[in-house]
Amino acid sequence: MENTTIDTLQTEVEYYRQNQTVVEEEIRSLICDNQKLSKQVGMLLKEKLDNARHAINQSQDSSKELDELRKQNSFLAKERDSLHVLWQTSQKTIDALETELKTYQSSRGKQHPNDTRDLEFKLETALTDYIELEKKLKDLQTKNHILENDLKSKEKEIATYKERGKEIEDKLSEVSKSLEEFRVNFAVEKKNSEDLRGQLGLCQKECLEKGKREAEAKSKVAEALQLYDVVSKQKNDALKSIQELNKEITQLKHALSTIRSKLETSFRKEIDENKERYNEKVSDMLQHIRNLDAELVEKGLLLNKTMRENKILLAANESFLKQQKDNLKTVDPKLAVAEQRLEAMFQELVSSERRNIQLVCEKQCLVIDIQRIQDVHTRETKRRDWEEQLLKTQCDELKLQVEHLQKSLDETHEMVSKLQNMLASRTELNQKMVTTKEEEVVELNKHLENQMELSKKWKESYLEMTDKLKKKLHDLEKENKELRSKLKLPYIGSSEDSNS
Repeated sequence: MENTTIDTLQTEVEYYRQNQTVVEEEIRSLICDNQKLSKQVGMLLKEKLDNARHAINQSQDSSKELDELRKQNSFLAKERDSLHVLWQTSQKTIDALETELKTYQSSRGKQHPNDTRDLEFKLETALTDYIELEKKLKDLQTKNHILENDLKSKEKEIATYKERGKEIEDKLSEVSKSLEEFRVNFAVEKKNSEDLRGQLGLCQKECLEKGKREAEAKSKVAEALQLYDVVSKQKNDALKSIQELNKEITQLKHALSTIRSKLETSFRKEIDENKERYNEKVSDMLQHIRNLDAELVEKGLLLNKTMRENKILLAANESFLKQQKDNLKTVDPKLAVAEQRLEAMFQELVSSERRNIQLVCEKQCLVIDIQRIQDVHTRETKRRDWEEQLLKTQCDELKLQVEHLQKSLDETHEMVSKLQNMLASRTELNQKMVTTKEEEVVELNKHLENQMELSKKWKESYLEMTDKLKKKLHDLEKENKELRSKLKLPYIGSSEDSNS
């Protein structure tokens, strides 16, 4: 950002230097034109003086011609005073008039006191013109001071805008730091999810091992009963762990939703503030540009008017000069009338040349004002374009950051959904295992009950058979005794009883 601001400032400095060189060249060209015009006027004045001297040589005794020559000298002095607008040229004219006064006083000061009065009048007019020129110089200096103050205010505005840019950069750095923190948190959450996946894999392995154990437990009933107790405990632990994981998942979802809402609100606020500032600046610039356009139109109309008046006055001057030359060539006896007309023409020329000089000065001022306004306009447009580009780049960066965060949030949602699916499948497997184990235990209980009933029945049947056999033996002994008694055989019951 700092490099871009430095480059823009360097380009503005080069642009101002080029404008300064152009303005200096125009001033030099105007000075050359002014010198050429002064030379032409001097040539015309010399021609007029030569003509007047010829007329004086022809009629030295006539007092009218002397008065006319005096009037011509006064008019020539006025023309010189009007042509030399600048301060140095006015000084030169004053010096020339002083030398003329001294020479004239040395030659005809005693005989002609009226000439001294005329020359004093010339000096007074020259001094008044000099004072007017000093006033114009002071006005120009005040204008220059005003322009310098405007430049200082603009520089202050540039400094304020730079400070605002630095504040925006600080805010962006803070946002980037917060984003890095969120990324670190997201990486930690990823690691936690990977740990959970590892734990899920371990749980699956344990489930497989438990399946093997259950296959072995089918062969051994006692071990199955012990495993039933272990499975019930593991079931409770698994349910507790599932509840804890669900709580953690809900907490993570809530934290992600809060982070997302905070980021969206902060980015929206910043974007709205930047938009409002930019719209205000654009509206201010448009109003300023409209005012400048109106000023340019008014000054252009004034320039056109002044140029037209200059052209009309130049045409009139040329026509008067032609008429004067024709009158001088054709009419010799009517010199007095021609000279009167020449005096009137000179007066009009002096006034027109003064007016022309004033119009040229006003034109130069208008050109300088127009250039200044154009420079200000171009500089403001460049600055606005630069600010617009900065805002666009910032908006693009913020959009990219939002998209990246959205992608990360989507990935976290996907991971959470996968974890939920894994947990759901794990709970289903655990429920299935529990149900299968419960069914197997029920079957084992049934089998045990059947075996117990069979053992009971076998014992009962055994006891019945023993009782029946004892009864039969007792009956057989009775029959045997009876038969022995009948046959009168010796009784062998004691030995048999003992053997039995």
